[in-house]
Amino acid sequence: MSIKFEPSKLIKKFAPARKIKKLVSSRATLKKSALSFVNDIDFISKKSIARVALKTINGYKKRIKADPDIEKELLKDAAQLVQRVQNEVIFQIGNELKDRYHGESYTWLPSDAEEPRPEHQLNYGKVFQIGEGEMPGDAFGCRCGMEIHTADSTLAI
Repeated sequence: MSIKFEPSKLIKKFAPARKIKKLVSSRATLKKSALSFVNDIDFISKKSIARVALKTINGYKKRIKADPDIEKELLKDAAQLVQRVQNEVIFQIGNELKDRYHGESYTWLPSDAEEPRPEHQLNYGKVFQIGEGEMPGDAFGCRCGMEIHTADSTLAI
């Protein structure tokens, strides 16, 4: 038996873009009330999500200070914020999986990224041990998945 870790499906479930965009106020500040989307996920740190969001927002503020005309575009789109927060969520889920399935084998699944990393493409279809070497989700922005060879019937997260 096996179960699949598919980052894109988990992102849709735990950190959809529409919820992340709500983290930024119209004055380029963090809306802490919008962090409530992580309340129901016990293995995702609200503090680390806030840290990533604040770092991104501070980057927005610097860009706005240098070019005030860009403010509406940045705050309306917030693509960078969405990407960074989603990357943090995948990273934390990956760490949780390492703890829960340490020692199990897995097959490296392809990324759904527009431009997958060539070094990760070399791992597609190969079998590895959880906890040994780089794994899908370890590198920030990695969207590779894995099929974990376990007796579990559902992903335990």
